Amino acid sequence: MLLSTAPAQRRQPPSRLAQWGLVACLTLVSMLAQLDKNILVLMVGPIRRDFGVSDVEISFLIGAAFAVANIAVSLPAGWLADRFDRRFIIFIGVLVWSIAVAANATASVFFMLVVARVIVGGAEALIPPASYSLINDGVEEKRRARALSTYTMALMIGTGLSLVLGGPLLSAIEAAGIRSLPVIGTVYPWQATLFFIGLIGIPVSIVIFLSREPGRQEDQAAIARRGVGDIGRYLAANKAIFLPLFLYAVANAVIVFGLAAWTPAMIGRRFGLGIQQIGLMQGCLLLTMGPVGLWLAGMAMDRGGSLPRIALLSVLVSLAVTTLTILLCRAESLTALWITDAMVLLFSWTFMAITSTIVSKIAPASLVGIVMAIVLFLNGLIGQGLSPTAIALASQHLFNDSRYPLSSAMALVFAGAGTVAVLAACALYRYFSRQERKVALADAQVNVS
Repeated sequence: MLLSTAPAQRRQPPSRLAQWGLVACLTLVSMLAQLDKNILVLMVGPIRRDFGVSDVEISFLIGAAFAVANIAVSLPAGWLADRFDRRFIIFIGVLVWSIAVAANATASVFFMLVVARVIVGGAEALIPPASYSLINDGVEEKRRARALSTYTMALMIGTGLSLVLGGPLLSAIEAAGIRSLPVIGTVYPWQATLFFIGLIGIPVSIVIFLSREPGRQEDQAAIARRGVGDIGRYLAANKAIFLPLFLYAVANAVIVFGLAAWTPAMIGRRFGLGIQQIGLMQGCLLLTMGPVGLWLAGMAMDRGGSLPRIALLSVLVSLAVTTLTILLCRAESLTALWITDAMVLLFSWTFMAITSTIVSKIAPASLVGIVMAIVLFLNGLIGQGLSPTAIALASQHLFNDSRYPLSSAMALVFAGAGTVAVLAACALYRYFSRQERKVALADAQVNVS
């Protein structure tokens, strides 16, 4: 049985400008988080050289150190977002991760970089649940899908900017001869780069703290009385929705995180391109095709409106992503690869906009934060945590004798995950369609009587 939100306490919604201002601010915060998260990948070479560490140690720094902390904090972050001042939660998260990124400039041993990375991962996990909750309460339903799609754009824009701007920024600091910072003293150029990038987040955190809280749609006392058991019972009572929805999100996460981890290596091995060429092209596509696809998906959901139509969109998107990612792995020419890659990026992250829109329509407002935190937890644990490893194992053990073992392994994993995503989306469509027909039949019986 679907549980709807309680009547809103706030009778007069914020102005349209205020609603989009809130979305823009939250999107900027998420974009900076992605930039700070991904920029370190471009520093791998200098870090290995300056600290004398191995690839295994580097992989722990850029992967597990961030991911484990991020996953560990995600569920508590959802619980906090549904109960406490969301502006303050985001303010603390942005301030702490910004200081941690800047603190890389003070690292004299590799362990200090790891500690900073752990702090960044934990602090960034505070942001998404509070942001989804704010958008749910602060944006009217008629434009909420576009708002959630815009917020999701930050994932692609931040990653794209890190690829496009990270290298030139590091080169500019090296060319400028910056070798020391006030108070800190002597630094490597990559440390100075991280220091300046980290500082950008501090004024943004202040802007968030000074922004207006839109208020909640449920009584705060009722929210405070709701315990973990109530959340579990709600999910269990609505398992016909949340089980396929979580499967849909996780299966798509397996694809997008697998793409992010292995596409540069796959392109380099098949076509002999350097990492700078690949990064620049990927960054440009992320900055263009990704936002276009998300905006179109948001418009379609706002105009379509009904849950069956949104679920139908999820089916079509899953079919497109599955087919295109397999074609990407099988591309025989560089031109075909970039065209297919552009189409993949047009659709790949729309699953998060669809998932968050469905959650905002069916979950009580006071549970949006924790439900989205569960989605992010599963995406991080399975999608980000297991997908790259599954591809590597398949490449090594199943396709070791093939011409392009990595491409074949990626295609296999994406085909399996895509099949799960399509089946889960179909289950959602069938459920919402049946519910809509039941409501229509009940209304017709009332009108006849």
